[in-house]
Amino acid sequence: MAVVDRIITLPEFGIPAMMPSFHRFAPELVMPVFEEVIYVAAGKDVKEGKAKLVWTVHRSGGNVKICIIHVLVPSKTIPMGGLGAEIPANMANEILLREHRENERINMHRILDSYLHVCAEMGVPAEKKYIESNSVQKGIVDLIHMHGIRKLVMGAAADRRHFKKMTEIKSRKAIFVRDKAHISCQIRFICNRHLIHTREPQTVQAIVEVPIEAQSPRTPAPRAGLLKSRSATLQRSRTVKLSNPFQDFMRRALSLNAHRCAVSPIASPSPDTTPSDQPNVESMLERQDTLQELATSLSHRQQIQSVYHTSHSSPSNIQLEEEFEKVQDQPNKVMEELRSALEQKLQLESQFTETDESRKELELKIIEANEMLQSFRQERELLQIELDNALQKAEEVSKRIGDSSGTRYFSEFSMTEIKEAVQNFDPSLKIGEGGCGIVYRGFLRHTPVAIKMMKFPSMQGSQEFQQEVDVLSKVRHPNLITLIGACPEPCTLVYEHIPNGSLEDWLHCSNRAKQLPWRARIRIASELCSVLAFLHSCKPHSIVHGDVKPGNILLDAHLGCKLSDFGICRLLPCSERSSNNTTVLYTTDLKGTLGYMDPEMLVTQELTTKFDVYSFGIILLQLLTRKPAFGIAKEVQSALSAGTLEAILDPLAGEWPSMQAKELTHLALRCCKMSRRERPDLRSDVWKVLHSIGASSR
Repeated sequence: MAVVDRIITLPEFGIPAMMPSFHRFAPELVMPVFEEVIYVAAGKDVKEGKAKLVWTVHRSGGNVKICIIHVLVPSKTIPMGGLGAEIPANMANEILLREHRENERINMHRILDSYLHVCAEMGVPAEKKYIESNSVQKGIVDLIHMHGIRKLVMGAAADRRHFKKMTEIKSRKAIFVRDKAHISCQIRFICNRHLIHTREPQTVQAIVEVPIEAQSPRTPAPRAGLLKSRSATLQRSRTVKLSNPFQDFMRRALSLNAHRCAVSPIASPSPDTTPSDQPNVESMLERQDTLQELATSLSHRQQIQSVYHTSHSSPSNIQLEEEFEKVQDQPNKVMEELRSALEQKLQLESQFTETDESRKELELKIIEANEMLQSFRQERELLQIELDNALQKAEEVSKRIGDSSGTRYFSEFSMTEIKEAVQNFDPSLKIGEGGCGIVYRGFLRHTPVAIKMMKFPSMQGSQEFQQEVDVLSKVRHPNLITLIGACPEPCTLVYEHIPNGSLEDWLHCSNRAKQLPWRARIRIASELCSVLAFLHSCKPHSIVHGDVKPGNILLDAHLGCKLSDFGICRLLPCSERSSNNTTVLYTTDLKGTLGYMDPEMLVTQELTTKFDVYSFGIILLQLLTRKPAFGIAKEVQSALSAGTLEAILDPLAGEWPSMQAKELTHLALRCCKMSRRERPDLRSDVWKVLHSIGASSR
């Protein structure tokens, strides 16, 4: 059986492709039937991807099958509420992250289906394949390896500024694929429907031609014919280009073995020879006993030499002598090239080992640094707890010696009095229910009150109960709900009764929202700013409410503002300050309501008074538009930029004055800045603007 390589031209690319076929010599050669598949790398830019498909189909004449490949790179951030707010994906909870990843896959399949639709309109069969990877270029290289891709079309430009003038690849992604993809893959790089560069595949072509009737090499004429065949084969094999010296050596060794098969009667092929018996360059490159194979080749050379000396006296063998002298020194050169290739290989392996060891050392140092950082954080939290305990003891001592700063404005009630006030917790007296407690309307010591009964007494519930008692029993403000007293067992708080419910009830109900004209809303914003500025300026510790939202803003009989629910408030120590001289508290216990929480704190875990400023900005936008908190800042910013602010203002508030509405909107968006350094101060900036707007609207 002989090996014949046939050159077939692919119409879609206009290049020759080698197609090996193995058969006995016959009058006609049987052509194999195969289906041509061209892979097209398409990304999120649908317009650019469709242009690649149209170019590929037109170039191929339409007689191909298209396979669209795509690399899905998971995003490193997840959008949150607020003005373009995002959080790192590794900090999101599992449910939110899983939902975001599923949305990414759905969007990817939608884009790929649009590509399949384009192919269907052109009448070309198509399919899609994708992979998830951290980078597009590595994903494309992996797809080439996984699916054995032999023809690929992809973009060449780094951006859309490169058009017809471009003569070489500009994209780093394309350069990476060109250098790292498997050598058997042909890659066409295009830009704006113009072919920029083609990376041709690299193959080894060892073509050996054997006559149908092989004669004995002892007769001079057939030996000369065989030598000519061998010389022609050697000349063709020299046109093969390999990628490194080691592969070049193996090519030459393979060519020498082919010469031996043509000249030596010992190595002539039998009729039962199969394609697997032919030299395989890839397997020889992987073998570790290459030297032994070379020794075998040298032994065969000696056999050739003995044959040559036997027929040396014949005048007809002058040409054989000349050819033999040319190839006689090839094994020595091959040995030198082999040694050089092996030295390069050993040097590269040594460099790789050193690099790997350096990488491992750096990884160990990073692990040690992370452990030290974690240890420092734990020590800091322990010191913070000790500081809080010391401050608490100091306050208790101050209260015992009669210090006026420790005065408490509340009474202690018994459970018997509490039950009598709410008629043994009559369900008809229930006015509200939250995550941590139920609120009843009652009458205690001839005073209308609101009694909050904790639902599930626990360590956390006890801490929130004590926190609210400690804060509300020591501070007073006209816009702060008054804590009348408490019953420690079980945890029960007694407040003044606020008859008109929460601001959230008013904004969600259309009938009630009509009773909140724009002047009343400006007044609510001013009073909320006043009480927050008061809490932030308390001595010796600033108080951060931490959960400012419409549900915790109560309205009295005159629609005045009353801030409530201090269960998760925090006292900021004066000793710790950030880089912009703002008092901070480092905490890993993130509490609050999504949509109103400071997005910067979710990343830095630094609590400052600017946390409440962000919440205030979201509430001010809701007073203007009566829209949900999630995404409100981005929506209002877009309307303001487009000049359509009046279209999203709440019409139930009446006709907003244009100048005041724009001024309030700009103020609210400043409060909602992603960076707390860019947010204004409530006392020095926000209050002045609100006071000026309120005075001009009377």
